[in-house]
Amino acid sequence: MNEVFKNPNQLIASLESSLNGEFNKEEVEQYANYCYKVKTETRNGQLKNAWFQPKTIQDLDQGFRSIKNEGLVFDGKHITWQSTGITFDYVAYKNKMLLAYPDSKIDPALVYKNDEFSFKKESGIIRYQHKISDPFNQKDEDIIGAYVVIINERGEFLTTLSKEDLQKHRSVAKTDFIWKQWFKEMCLKTVMKKGCKFHFEDVFVGIEKIDNENYELPTEEVSEKDKLSAEIREALESYKGKDKQDIRKMCAEKYRNDELTRDFVDNVKAQLV
Repeated sequence: MNEVFKNPNQLIASLESSLNGEFNKEEVEQYANYCYKVKTETRNGQLKNAWFQPKTIQDLDQGFRSIKNEGLVFDGKHITWQSTGITFDYVAYKNKMLLAYPDSKIDPALVYKNDEFSFKKESGIIRYQHKISDPFNQKDEDIIGAYVVIINERGEFLTTLSKEDLQKHRSVAKTDFIWKQWFKEMCLKTVMKKGCKFHFEDVFVGIEKIDNENYELPTEEVSEKDKLSAEIREALESYKGKDKQDIRKMCAEKYRNDELTRDFVDNVKAQLV
């Protein structure tokens, strides 16, 4: 963002001017306050989101408009900016479905080890049971799959993903740090995204186009070196301001694989400065 904003009110005024008063003022203010927070947030005395700094008012304008075109609100909670672009959580996918089919019943859930889950479909009617064995002691490592049931005027639909399926989706995500911080939420988003795309592709064309910028497509096999490179690129964002020798040392200590890190740390650092 080339412009310098000393307070959120200046950013609000600039966005309102750019958006020409076409949109709800409260929504614009909410979006502007969110963008200002992302722009100015610091960690250890340094800007936390260096990737956001080059964004211009035109970039923010376009991001806001793209979400409004989908009938949604860029709230900075369920729809956010990330280093790879705009991303959605599973609630945003639910909200989009409810816009298209207000009477929809949508039930996404995670299945944990020792849960009992079964389903059957009779004449288009889905019958399923999910007995949760221990709802107050659910650990990420115990997730064995996820499912979503969607029922509306178009029919009744069940989508399931195994633990292996979820890992495949994670392996092609450009923002693995989000998976690390919000694993349960990302599993729910992934199964919602899969169910919506498979059964309601016509409704979710716009969201899919925006959200898929956060994934490496097509979803082919990712090498261990590529995975490591992606992780180090994310880690380097927090190493800004340190010299290359320190970065190389931290990467080697963190990933215990100096042979791989040595080849590309300098190039990655050069791209981030």
